[in-house]
Formats: sequence, C-alpha cells, structure tokens
Amino acid sequence: MATRRTPSRAATAARSRRPLPLGRDDAGQSNVLLLFGLTLALLSLTLLFVRVGAANDQRSQVQTAADAAALAAVSALRDQAAQDLFDGAYPMPWFDEEKAEARAEEYARENGAVLTDIRASDNVQGRNGNIVRVEVRGAICQKELEEDGSLPWNDVNCDGSEEDADTVVGNASAIAIVHPPNECGRAPDGVIECVNGSVDSLDTALSMIRVNLVDQEGTYRFDPSRVFGGGAIVDCASLGQLHPRMCAVHQALQDEFGGFYLTAGGYRAETGSDHSTGEAIDYMMAPIGQQPTDEMDATAVTVIDWLIQNADRLGIKGIIYDRLIWNNTRNPPDRVGAWPGVARHYPHYGNITLDHVDHIHLAAGDGAMQ
Repeated sequence: MATRRTPSRAATAARSRRPLPLGRDDAGQSNVLLLFGLTLALLSLTLLFVRVGAANDQRSQVQTAADAAALAAVSALRDQAAQDLFDGAYPMPWFDEEKAEARAEEYARENGAVLTDIRASDNVQGRNGNIVRVEVRGAICQKELEEDGSLPWNDVNCDGSEEDADTVVGNASAIAIVHPPNECGRAPDGVIECVNGSVDSLDTALSMIRVNLVDQEGTYRFDPSRVFGGGAIVDCASLGQLHPRMCAVHQALQDEFGGFYLTAGGYRAETGSDHSTGEAIDYMMAPIGQQPTDEMDATAVTVIDWLIQNADRLGIKGIIYDRLIWNNTRNPPDRVGAWPGVARHYPHYGNITLDHVDHIHLAAGDGAMQ
C-alpha cells in the first residue's frame, strides 16, 4: 500500500506567499484608469497648444495693427506733400503731428488696437520729420452682447477690467518712412517738374512719393527749431557794405537757425564776384582749411535745403558748398529739391577753401550769380 506524502509546512507557506493572478475585472479597471490618465494628459497638452497659439495670434494681430498705423501716419504726410507739390510748393517740413496721429489712430482701431505713442525723426538735423514711429496696445475684449446690441464683440476701448470678458492685451511698435521726390524744380509755366515727370495732377504727385516700413528711426528726433551750430551771431553792419537783399536774407537765416556758423565774411573787393557788390556771404562751417564735422556738415545741408525751398521768396541767386553749386539765375534755374541731388559739380581747385568745403557761399540780390 502506497504511503501518502504530506507537504511540509515550509512548502505550504511558500505557496501561500505567491501573488495571485489578476482576474478579468481587475485588469479592466486598470486599463480604464490608464486610458483616463492619458486622456487628461492629451487634454492638457491641447489646452496648452491652444493658449500658445492664441497668444501668438494676438501678438501677430497687435503687430499688424502697429504696421498699419505707422503706414497710415506716413501716408497722411504723403497726401499733404502731394497736395503741396501740386500747388507748386515743395513740402518742408514733412511731419504734421495732428494729421499723422489722426490717421494712425483710425487704422490702429480698425485692426483691434489703440494708439499709445507717435513720434517723428529724420536724418537732417530733425527739421524734416519724414520717419514716424508708432506704438499701439492691443485690447481685444470679447464681451457678451447686451440685449440692445450696443456692445460690439470687438471692443477696443476696454481696459481689461470688465466683467465677463476674455481679454488679451499686448503692445507693439512699427516705423515707417515717406520718401521725398527727387530733384524737383519749377518749369517756366509754373508747373513743378521732377526727375520722373511733371506734377500735372494730384495723382501724379502721389505716385512720386513712396512710403514703406523700416527697421530704424532717423538719427535726429523731429524738432524744427533745433540746429547744431558754431554759435556765431554777426549783424549786417559787421559784414561790410551788404546789398539790402543780402542783408535781409542774412537776418532771415539768423531768425531761422540762430548761430549755425563759426564765422562769416561779407563784402570784399573781389573782381568778378558777388562779394564785391555786397551780394554774397561766406558762412564758415569749419576753421579755414579744415573739414567740417559731421554735425556741422549736416547743419550746412539743412540750411541749404531751407534756402533752396525759399529761394524765390528771399531772392537767392545761388549757393556753393562742398564742390557743388546751385544756381537760381540760370535759364532754366537749377531744380528745387534736397541737397545735393539738385546741385551740379563745381570746378575743383585742390584746396578746401577754394573748393568751398569749409564754408557755404551764399549769393542774394539782383542780376545773375557771379
């Protein structure tokens, strides 16, 4: 008869410590929990992407509003300049804050933002103002419409404190420039002519003036009263026997620019020169025989531009500076426009003073320039 073997206590205890396999119900519960966790994670990522996308969209929209406002501001300046050209005048200065700001505000609002700042600059001593920078604040408040429909969905007047509003606020800036037309002058019939055609209509004038966005502001903030100079103030009596017209021009320059030069020389006995009739003044922009500094050269160009724009009114005969000449008594006269684009080459003598590098030679009075 076979003997029945009974398991030892140690073997029984070991078997009792083995993990029991999961049943079907337990496995299903684990899968549900895992699926639920993954769903929450995916939902969180989706919400994150939505928020990032919304923020990027908002930044893009605010920048678009800034670009539109900047272009609108310089377009307002372009429109006024074109009208001036068509009326027979060369625009100077270009910046008109009231017109530029009104147009910029309009286009900022149309693009879901509000204008917060506007300023002008240029590269000609701050007296032109043809480069405009704007700053805008985006404030898109999706409000619940009232029963009477008085609140628009896109209310840019909100400040973020409204109740029941999903508000996103951002800031952006943009810079734009309006380019003056090149080399313009008055034809015998009174019509303004530029290099690329006659200004025979307002549309033609508009087509000659370009606007576009740029990355940088001008070197100088717009300030029509600002000019860098040597500080000299010389009255007509100190310049010798000046022609009355030349004296009047000198006084007008003093009123407009103050002491923009280092020293000045007027009448002198010099055969064949306007100096001998008191119809010329030399304004020194550097010590004799030396090159002007960049600041003094920029001042010289600013002064010359103003003289050219006002030549007919003041009786300017001509200007010589930095180996270039502009003659208003030629037939036809040299063009009206920005220096040096409207000037012609002057004979070179190999001497800074004889070449008029260190000074502006200005002639005003009767007859032809000599």
